[in-house]
Amino acid sequence: MPVIDVNGESLHYVREGSGDPLVFVHSLGTAVWLWEEQIRRFSSEYEVLAFDARGHGGSTNNGGVTLRDIASDIHLALSQLGIPSAHFVGISMGGLILSHLAGMHPEAVRSLVIADSFATMGPQGAERAEALAQQISASTMAEYGRRYAQETLLPSTPEAIHRALAEGMAAMKMDDYLQTVRSIFTSEVREQMRSFGVPTLVICGEKDNRTPLAKSEEIAGLVPGARLQVIPDAAHLANLDNPSAFNDALDGFLKAQAR
Repeated sequence: MPVIDVNGESLHYVREGSGDPLVFVHSLGTAVWLWEEQIRRFSSEYEVLAFDARGHGGSTNNGGVTLRDIASDIHLALSQLGIPSAHFVGISMGGLILSHLAGMHPEAVRSLVIADSFATMGPQGAERAEALAQQISASTMAEYGRRYAQETLLPSTPEAIHRALAEGMAAMKMDDYLQTVRSIFTSEVREQMRSFGVPTLVICGEKDNRTPLAKSEEIAGLVPGARLQVIPDAAHLANLDNPSAFNDALDGFLKAQAR
């Protein structure tokens, strides 16, 4: 996997296919591998890119983790790669990162897909972050990863996917994970979402128990003209639980932008 240096960090990334640029932004504790099915499906029609966020996968965390910094990393990396604008897809943490990116650099965004995410956790966010930090610190990342995969993915999702999610979590440094958790749980991107001026699709797995449908409904209500689509037989990581339905929803949305 190639590496690009931005903001004092080295980011691992993939770049496949040709056509309009399509950028995927992963969730907390995962990495580029999360998008394997989407990269396979869409690289035949688009120039697909995906980056390991700082502190995740093969990317460094030298300067600390905030979602705004990750958004800046991605924007600078795309600029260095000669991509001034793109279609963007983000899931969970990725949706928050894209909210920051679109707020800071609206000219870089052609369209947005925000899946299984939220706009704010309100005043309870900081308390929830500290509670989770205490819970994780009392165990190991491997133990937490196994529990997270079991609680997040559906039982019907292949065991190999459960294992990949658990192992991805286990491979993270605890401090990198907790820095990211604190930034996610205290995120407030309602104003950014109200300012989106591009076509936006909001996706939610019908069985999402981490960011339930009401969170996606709030996003759809904030973003002018946004459309909400529920993915059946899917929970918080809808692209892993039901990749076929997720890909079909994404395909229909992207083709509509080309008309």
